[in-house]
Amino acid sequence: MLRQSLPPLSAQTSPWPLPLSGRRVVIPQTAIAALETHPLCRECLPHGVGFYPHAAGHHMQRSAPRDHLLIYCEAGSGMVECAGKLSPVRAGDVLLLRPQRAHRYRANPRDPWTIYWVHLGGTAAADYFDAIAEPQDEVCIKIGHHPRIVAEWELLLSVVTRFRTLPLIHAANQLKALLTYIALVRHQRDARHAALDVSRVNTWLQAHLDRRVELATLVDATSELSRCQFIREYKRQTGQTPMQAFQHFKISRACYLLDVTTLSVGQIAADLGYDDPYYFSRQFKKVMGVAPRDYRREHATS
Repeated sequence: MLRQSLPPLSAQTSPWPLPLSGRRVVIPQTAIAALETHPLCRECLPHGVGFYPHAAGHHMQRSAPRDHLLIYCEAGSGMVECAGKLSPVRAGDVLLLRPQRAHRYRANPRDPWTIYWVHLGGTAAADYFDAIAEPQDEVCIKIGHHPRIVAEWELLLSVVTRFRTLPLIHAANQLKALLTYIALVRHQRDARHAALDVSRVNTWLQAHLDRRVELATLVDATSELSRCQFIREYKRQTGQTPMQAFQHFKISRACYLLDVTTLSVGQIAADLGYDDPYYFSRQFKKVMGVAPRDYRREHATS
């Protein structure tokens, strides 16, 4: 709310001497002002975008930065300090630097980084950063090398150079796509390196839809974690408990059988490991909002 009452801000970019192969675009304040009130881009919009190749001598320090800053280190290395914490930056890392948090960073003199960067603002800019960072105070995040990130940034650079309304609206939405893609990449990387392989768990559950499965059996078959660790890690990655997921898999299978077969509700319940068809019907209605027979009747006439 406070940000909306302030005058539009241009990016506080570094004065690093730009080589011929480098690029730096700072959007005029008048253009930012128009974007900040436009319904298609006021949530998240670029203030400046750039590419610094082999940036020897590049450094910057801000005591009270006015906007969000996203940096992707494509090659080389450097360092960043924020909130008193000093962190090395390596190729494949993303930096998330937020407003009003003092920070400083610099390229490694012996191995200067190559970076893409974008200063940004908008009413939901912090939410886009939060989607990437967990916990929210993370500054340097490892996501690895991703050619698509570079391609998305190059596209953003190609569009943002035109200071007219429609190109800048497109640039703002290109920036949103870049941020959400980085969030997705980060989540997938975390999942691959997590203590629990959720894909393995889900595959095992899908193969046992015809049974009643105890949590202890599932844990022993798919991980080396304790039950509490297993539930916590599964829920962290999926947003639900393993048994909730198992029930949803069963109901999804029931919907398929109701759609493509003439099996009775009792037969479907038995095929999915339910001894009591009435209990199955209650569980089905809890998930789908209608009883199995009503679901079949509605889909048969749709």
